[in-house]
Amino acid sequence: MSSPVLSYLERLYAECKELRGGQVATYIPQLGEANPDWFAICIVTVGGYAYEVGDVEQQVTIQSISKALTYGLALEDHGVETVSQHVGVEPTGDPFNSITVDEVSNRPFNPMVNAGAIVTTSLVRGATAADKLDRLLDAFGRFVGHDVEVDEDVFRSERESGDRNRAIAYLMRNFGMLDGDVDEMLDLYFRQCSFLVTCRDLAVAAATLANRGRNPVTGERALASGYVGNVLSVMQTCGMYDFAGEWTYTVGLPAKSGVSGGVIAVLPGQLGIGVLSPPLDARGNSVRGIEVCRRLADDFALHPHRPASVATGVVRRRYRAGTVRSARARSVTEEAALAAAGTHVIVHELQGDLFFATTEVLVREVLDDLDDVKHVIIDGRRVGRVDAPARQLLSALGESLLGSGRAVLFAGFDADVSESITAPVLVFDNTDSALEWCEQRALASVPRTLRSGPLLRDQQLLQGLTEEELDAVVAHVELREVVGGELVFREGEPADTVCFVVEGSVSVRLALPDRRSVRVAGFGVGMAVGDFGLVEQSRRSADVVADEAGILASFPIVELIELDRAHPGLAAKVYANLARLLAQRLRNANEQIRSLDS
Repeated sequence: MSSPVLSYLERLYAECKELRGGQVATYIPQLGEANPDWFAICIVTVGGYAYEVGDVEQQVTIQSISKALTYGLALEDHGVETVSQHVGVEPTGDPFNSITVDEVSNRPFNPMVNAGAIVTTSLVRGATAADKLDRLLDAFGRFVGHDVEVDEDVFRSERESGDRNRAIAYLMRNFGMLDGDVDEMLDLYFRQCSFLVTCRDLAVAAATLANRGRNPVTGERALASGYVGNVLSVMQTCGMYDFAGEWTYTVGLPAKSGVSGGVIAVLPGQLGIGVLSPPLDARGNSVRGIEVCRRLADDFALHPHRPASVATGVVRRRYRAGTVRSARARSVTEEAALAAAGTHVIVHELQGDLFFATTEVLVREVLDDLDDVKHVIIDGRRVGRVDAPARQLLSALGESLLGSGRAVLFAGFDADVSESITAPVLVFDNTDSALEWCEQRALASVPRTLRSGPLLRDQQLLQGLTEEELDAVVAHVELREVVGGELVFREGEPADTVCFVVEGSVSVRLALPDRRSVRVAGFGVGMAVGDFGLVEQSRRSADVVADEAGILASFPIVELIELDRAHPGLAAKVYANLARLLAQRLRNANEQIRSLDS
């Protein structure tokens, strides 16, 4: 089945192919040999997936689209302050090859016009022109995902017809903006513009900028993330030359065009667009390229200043932990203690990306609902990107809650997010672990009322047994000491034994296809694990692992039959207890579902 995205691009391609306006560039003679019917569209997502139609394998020279990428390399080499001393960032409203400079600073206005681009190219580090070229080839190769070559015929054609650029370069040297041999720097600039690319290459380069400087196809970093915003900002205001204002008004995406017919456009955090069509309008921009981007922006609401959504809905669900508990099974005594003491927990489940506006909504909702709350759990397992301002707000929220005497628990966040929170919050892999921590704190504040006496006296499964019956069961158990992490039961083993937890705790863990395991239940003192074997003695359906050092009492299920012969009614009491426990677990599960769905 065809993707609806690809089907859309195929329709868009067919409709825009009928546009016949514009002329192929001839001021560089070699460019005039391009076929005006060449046409391709490619979209590459930040996940590295490409949608493409048309002549996506057709190679052309990159021309002025190179200016944006070279500007990024110059920023990496020297930093913003140094580069800004040589080239500005202001739009000119003039054609790309205008011979003008800022009359106050003598700098070229921006790195997207020829004057600024020649200066930017000269700033690339390298002891020789050959070294500089090697670094440019390497950088561009990382942007497109493969080695890049120079079209020598176009290079020679540019050099032979480049008198206007030569005049610009000498003017830049006269103003002290360009150092070194002018001819060498011009040759470097002409070669940079003559790098061969396809429409797919252009889209991958755009997607690399959308992906904060990391190539989404190869995973290789092409530009330090800290400079991506600088490059996109100049593309936004200057990338389409004296059409930049109209472009921003109708399309809105940071973009760059080239006189070989290429256009790139970037939707940060989502995708990159590449279009190839040689016929140009009077400003030097691809006619079909502009129309394709305009249609994409309209049809898919890509214009960044016309957002389809606002910063709401970051809190997916919020609930108190009165009925919603951890997966750890509790004894009757513990359930009663938790019901009496209360856990005083509120959970905020988040979704989507966290940036300033969405995090501000979260902070407000947390602070507006703190009555009778001692523990605040922030569940981030459904959170995507968390930017720097969001992390600062999360840290400030943690400090505020801690200052009011409340515990703050972060659950399910990526490690890099948790480590960047400066407040001393508690960090858990998931909300279940965080809930269990809160429950244990609540139980610790309640005096234990477990009865002292013989081994297994307080086991839920053995409630109601007489002293004689209990002694008979104890006579058939085998005590086993375990350490944290030790495997108690393995999935697939015969379910022929019940283990009573005498000290410590154990967890039931289910293996996942990716070799991870997830805890589905926990059992502490007074609980039995493996009790389903009393109902159906088949195979273990999951692993059981000791959480900590402890003592287990293993009881062979087959012995229950013999004990019932010697003590009639003993088995019936055990099965009645099991039925009550299963019914209680079902009621608890129903309450949790009802609470979470409300």
